[in-house]
Amino acid sequence: MTELETIGKVLAFVVAFIVTPVAWLMRLENRVNANARELTRLEKQIENDRAEARANRAEQNDMLREMQRDIKLLLGRGAVQHHTDRTLPPR
Repeated sequence: MTELETIGKVLAFVVAFIVTPVAWLMRLENRVNANARELTRLEKQIENDRAEARANRAEQNDMLREMQRDIKLLLGRGAVQHHTDRTLPPR
C-alpha cells in the first residue's frame, strides 16, 4: 500500500466517523420535532374534550336542578300524605 492509499482510507474513516453521528443526530432531531407536534395536537384535543365535558356537565346539572325543583314543588303541595292504620285516606 502506498502512502496515498493509506491516507485515503484514514480520510474515508474520519469522514464516515463524522458523517454518521451527524446523520443520526439529524434523524433524532426530526423525531423530536414530530413528537413535539404530536404532543401539541394531543394537548389541544384534551382541552377540547375537557371543554365539551364541562358543557355536558353544566347541562346535566341544569336538568337535575329542574328535576329537584319539581320534586320539591310536588312535596311542598302536600301531594304526598302518609296514613296510619287508624286514619282513613282522603276521598
